[in-house]
Amino acid sequence: MKNEQYLIEQLENIRENDYMIPKNESHYEIAKQMLNHIGSVNPYLRDDLIYSTFSKWIKNGVFTADELREFLQVSIDDEHLLFGLGETNTDSVFTRAFSVLIIAVILLKHNEKQFISIEELELVKEHVFIFAKSENDVRGYVEEKGWAHSVAHLADCLDELAKCNDLNENDLRTILELILFRAMESQNVFDCEEDERLVTAANSILKRNVLSSEEICKWIEQFQYVNKTGDYMTDYYIKINAKHFLRSLYFRVDFLDEAFKETITSILLKLNRYRS
Repeated sequence: MKNEQYLIEQLENIRENDYMIPKNESHYEIAKQMLNHIGSVNPYLRDDLIYSTFSKWIKNGVFTADELREFLQVSIDDEHLLFGLGETNTDSVFTRAFSVLIIAVILLKHNEKQFISIEELELVKEHVFIFAKSENDVRGYVEEKGWAHSVAHLADCLDELAKCNDLNENDLRTILELILFRAMESQNVFDCEEDERLVTAANSILKRNVLSSEEICKWIEQFQYVNKTGDYMTDYYIKINAKHFLRSLYFRVDFLDEAFKETITSILLKLNRYRS
């Protein structure tokens, strides 16, 4: 707690100074401390100070390319993105969820001016995909501890990955499958706009204009297959989440052609038992 309190005071002073730091201190050293505390259960430190400061510094270009690559490797390691992966309702989710958010911001910077090698990007992609498939704690807002939002933060990262020119057709297909998987959540109905964040990632894939309209329509059609478990409430949650995602997709995709519209409408009609 003493270390956290010191970091809070340090970051508050930096924020009050328009995110400038004293001459005798280092952005790099402070950033390492922020990564050490990225999973703090104190929402003020984790979200308002660490993430906000880290994000602003990355976007403002205060770090070198080598430093960003180092932070990226730390963020995907077993003590960050993969820390406690598979657990539910534990505090480890904050470490994972905010690590993937830092990855997203670094990728955003990379998409502006490439500095991550293909080999490094492959490793990042591999770890993010593992996280996407295995994250079991899908809580949005946690009382007293703030945002967990693992799926929403994952969506932000998938969005930046989708914009990477080095990702090929198969990578984009994998991201679409992960969006499908995460959108059709079975534990509960998303209530913190996870569907909107996932649609943003899907929209970035469509903007690439790499996958054919026919392939996208086949992907959309998969949202109708929701009654698989046999458990009433589980299948009900999946159906509601699927409907929310498709409705968001319909109104948010920038260039919805008639084939997309007809496919989405058709699947929504199949999922909706309430018809006028």
